[in-house]
Amino acid sequence: MRAVWLAVWLVAWLVLAPVGAQALADNGMARIERLQDGIATTPEQVRQLPESAWSATAEPNQLAGAQRGSGWWRLHAQSMQEAKQLLLVYHPYSARLTVLAPPDYRPQRKSIFDRRPDDGHSRRALAFAWRDTTQPVYIGVEDARYPLQVAVRTPRAYSVEDYGHVRVLWLSLGILIGVSLVTLLFWMQLRERVYLLFAATMALQMLYVLLAYGDAYALTVLAWLARFGAEGIWFLATTSTIVTVFFLLEFAELWPRAPRLSRALFVVGAQLPVLLLVALLLSAAVPGQNRDWFPPLGNALLLAANALAIITLVVVRLRGGRQAGFVLIAWVPLVFVSTARALQLSAGQPLNPWLEYGLPLMQAFAAVVLVWGLAHRMRVFQRERDAAQEDAEHDPLTRVLNRAGMMRRLDQAISDSRQRRLPLSVLFLDLDHFKRINDTHGHAIGDACLCAVTETIQDEMQPEENLGRIGGEEFLLLLPGSARRHARDLAERIRQQIEARCARVQGAPVALTLSIGVVECQPQDGATSLLRRADEAMYQAKHEGRNRVVVLDAAGMRERAEATVP
Repeated sequence: MRAVWLAVWLVAWLVLAPVGAQALADNGMARIERLQDGIATTPEQVRQLPESAWSATAEPNQLAGAQRGSGWWRLHAQSMQEAKQLLLVYHPYSARLTVLAPPDYRPQRKSIFDRRPDDGHSRRALAFAWRDTTQPVYIGVEDARYPLQVAVRTPRAYSVEDYGHVRVLWLSLGILIGVSLVTLLFWMQLRERVYLLFAATMALQMLYVLLAYGDAYALTVLAWLARFGAEGIWFLATTSTIVTVFFLLEFAELWPRAPRLSRALFVVGAQLPVLLLVALLLSAAVPGQNRDWFPPLGNALLLAANALAIITLVVVRLRGGRQAGFVLIAWVPLVFVSTARALQLSAGQPLNPWLEYGLPLMQAFAAVVLVWGLAHRMRVFQRERDAAQEDAEHDPLTRVLNRAGMMRRLDQAISDSRQRRLPLSVLFLDLDHFKRINDTHGHAIGDACLCAVTETIQDEMQPEENLGRIGGEEFLLLLPGSARRHARDLAERIRQQIEARCARVQGAPVALTLSIGVVECQPQDGATSLLRRADEAMYQAKHEGRNRVVVLDAAGMRERAEATVP
């Protein structure tokens, strides 16, 4: 995790260094004057107003104080050597601007929702040509929701600044696009909902950044979204919150670990925003309906949802939810930066580079951390699956393969033997007089005998050989690559070791012995027929007096018997 943080901060420093240096440069404005409230005018009349209609503002680089987000300002530039300059209005968001610039003072109207390319620049700032900086320029603002920052730059200086902006923005968006596509492919293969929710969360956040900066409207595939204006951004931001809440609830496993907090988060972050969206759509259907009520309500719900999400994640993490830890690492920086950015814009303060680009960078960071969390989640599921498969295929007492697991291994061993043209032998082992041991010494000693037998057999086995318990006291040993002669010798060693080591088990005089049947796989054998022949060999050993090895050939004839009854 330290490596991830270090990489993010290093990349951020490299890409933000040139942007930050330019963003903190002199704004180029000497004085800004605001048209007094209540004086209605048109672009054609604004230049004819008397000096008494204008009053100086306290901020030399800010358009603030307008009633209901509208008003006119007069700007005077500092003395500059180059006549041609660009008047820049940063982060215009929903504002529509009309600029009257010398020498002809022809109205120039722009907003981030314009579909035409903006002179090759991004929509981070709206740029207006100012060819005679000795004369004032007039700016008309409509529907501004935040105080607007203004500056004057040369075209060359702004191109350098704008290039830095584009570099940071698309670096972050490229990460989001890549993560969304990869996660979507995972969903298409696995059909697990959490991957679809994650891809949708990342895609919606990416689209929100593009809309908020205005760059989406310059892209052909997204230009149609301009018709929805600021309401489209509100709708998308609220939808993103809803999808994100669904993702957090499932990815971080919040419901089972904190049901009450999860229910509150679901109500505040999903149900109430849905009602808010319905109200927005209904009001949009009524022409002239005021929708200024939506942003404060939407922001309040967003802040409440973020606070509830963080509290719930902390509680779940303290209760052992590891996935919640990944979300906290990803989400807390993102929430902090987005909240600080909104407060800074609302206060009319210039955004420093960390607040301006912290949002897309932290979104990219969150995407990387959450992908890491998804990988960890997949690894946990894989471990659980392997553990379940291990339990399903193994005997709980002796921990060797059970009958189902052994039959799967037997089928695979027969197939491999035929493909590789190698011999395969099978040992069928049965404990002698096991019922008598249970009746005499109890089932605890009987269980201990089974464990002692498996340990002794495993000491004689090779890594590629498989041992399984296929009945109460019956075992099967697969010997890939071994012919009957080698199998017979191994069976005899096992018989002798059991007789020597298991005369007493946990202090009980059990005198444990084995009867072993040995067969070699023939071309016509399947798993059932091979197991049946091995069983026949073992029963012949029983009939001949137990504690012995019997080897049967392909015709079912006894090849050789080993050992004698003590």
